[in-house]
Amino acid sequence: MHTKLMLLVYTNHVRFVVSTGNLVEGEWTVVQNSVFIQDFPLDYTRVFAANEFSTSLALSLHDLSVPYSVVARLNHVDFSRARVHIVTTVPTGGDRVHANMQSYGMLRLARVISQFNAQNAEQKQWDADARLYCVGSSLGKLDTKWLRDFYMCAHGWDPQPLTLDARASIVPDNMVDIAVAFPTHNEVVSNVYGKSAMQYIMAKRDVYENPNFPKACLFRVQPRVNRTVVHAKAIVARTGEWQNCGWVYLGSHNFTPAAWGRLRRKESPYYNNYELGVVLPNVKYECRSQDCVSKVVWENANVPLPFCPAWVPYGRNDAPYFNKDIQ
Repeated sequence: MHTKLMLLVYTNHVRFVVSTGNLVEGEWTVVQNSVFIQDFPLDYTRVFAANEFSTSLALSLHDLSVPYSVVARLNHVDFSRARVHIVTTVPTGGDRVHANMQSYGMLRLARVISQFNAQNAEQKQWDADARLYCVGSSLGKLDTKWLRDFYMCAHGWDPQPLTLDARASIVPDNMVDIAVAFPTHNEVVSNVYGKSAMQYIMAKRDVYENPNFPKACLFRVQPRVNRTVVHAKAIVARTGEWQNCGWVYLGSHNFTPAAWGRLRRKESPYYNNYELGVVLPNVKYECRSQDCVSKVVWENANVPLPFCPAWVPYGRNDAPYFNKDIQ
């Protein structure tokens, strides 16, 4: 279970909270995380019409085995002002998962982005031109095939019907523009909180040293607070000719196949974790340069990310921080 979700019920409203940190003291005191919060009106004398957000939330709670009696209370919540889209992952297994594979992981992300594409068709902002800056606290078993599949999903495309050769023809390796942002060894060991923060960064040396691991995709994480460790999980997607618009994901998903799933030819996708996050659509970026975003704006408000989305690749002597406490 890796989902981080809270529904806080008050007299007249329900607070929807998605975070990148668990409810343990250290993750709120010694490392940097992100939280998305929105309040929705609650009125037990009324039943509100369902929408895409409320349906996704109800199904997500069902997947987490929340009692129906609790989920039913959401009928009295007005979710009409919801502007984000819920993305979840559930481990492979169970009738609903097998019947709704498109509803999870990277395939769910593809469906969400395809909705944006349809809404913004006249703007022509959704060609295969996205730059993805993917931050996480765990380094997964990445390879170029998985990165290509994710990159296609991030454009609203479902790669499953295509052969591996067809995918590579449509999106060759040099077109996959993904920065896997992960703390370096030096950045982690020099943090001001010492071992208290180091324990929350997960990477294994054998994963990194696998011949298929795409080391060239590793980029540095620049925390907003100097000499701290970023534990947030986020994707900053820049699209369009000027790279000044796009979307942002915030939630529990690390940028790993375990979290987002792995597509399998002529088989159902394989999902490993319980995850939940939200996608913020129609984000605007203010950029210092082509490789540095200075401000993220959504719904006319600043998005306070705990890191600076700056495309700075690992140097020759950089390596990820390897946690010796995991095998």
